[in-house]
Amino acid sequence: MKIFISHSSKDKSLIDNFVDKILILGCGIDENEIFCTSIEGLGIKTGVDFRAHIKSNLLSSDYSFLFISDNYKESDICMNEMGASWVQDSVIVKPFIFPNISFDSIGTLYSVKQVAKLNDSSSLDDLFDELTAKYEIKKIISRWNKSKESFLDFIKFYSADDAINIRPSANDFFGQFVKENVSLSHLFLKCHPTLLDCKKIFNSEHYLKYFEYYCKLFANINESSYEPLYPNKKYFRITKTNTIELLSGINNIAGGMVTLANKGILNYDIDFYGIKFLENQNSEHGMSYNVFCYVNERWVFIPKPWR
Repeated sequence: MKIFISHSSKDKSLIDNFVDKILILGCGIDENEIFCTSIEGLGIKTGVDFRAHIKSNLLSSDYSFLFISDNYKESDICMNEMGASWVQDSVIVKPFIFPNISFDSIGTLYSVKQVAKLNDSSSLDDLFDELTAKYEIKKIISRWNKSKESFLDFIKFYSADDAINIRPSANDFFGQFVKENVSLSHLFLKCHPTLLDCKKIFNSEHYLKYFEYYCKLFANINESSYEPLYPNKKYFRITKTNTIELLSGINNIAGGMVTLANKGILNYDIDFYGIKFLENQNSEHGMSYNVFCYVNERWVFIPKPWR
């Protein structure tokens, strides 16, 4: 591994976005050279387990990135992982703090020069320069700037509520879209599929192509302005299916989904949701958005994957 990611599992959506936009797309780091599984998710319960984890993952990396949030500081095992990173002479430690964390709150171990805010554009530029130089990766400045801005847009609307691992119901999630003074662009951007999301949804042959496709598509969403649904469309109708139903000929979303299922492009353990926003509860016609899924503890929007 080149880069070891130390983070709380409760901050997964933000860390996934950083890995996708900053490291993989922006800097050109191969996904297989990044260790990004939270220590809490590894089932580590004893000192022996922890030492084995450090030996097999951290010591074989060039960098240890520490993503320090309130969740991180409240986790004893995350703090132990932080300490283990600092005592390894062979590992370069890069601490990042969340926007709501102050420099003063992270202790005397760090100085301001050592720590970077995740939403600091110049610090991200420095990281890009350092990683591309160290690994002799060709700099593609236009791609970097677009990927960086996409990440900064995501973090701008990230809140502590996003870190709570409680799955919102489909009604609660889609209910956000019909609220007053809501930006549809911001809601869509929060549902940008990460590389790990695409890996969960699509088969091993196709997930990378889908990820690259959606990165381009969501860049256009970021630059677009959508008319609010409220007050003209205050109601919605949800349809749901899965790969097994699609293969059985049961489909209530779109015909293209059946084609994807028959070609083996869709993985089996995913539910797919279609949403139609309506003027009243009895309306037959409305504004449809297909398809949404709930994967990796977040709602994800994969617009018309059959295209």
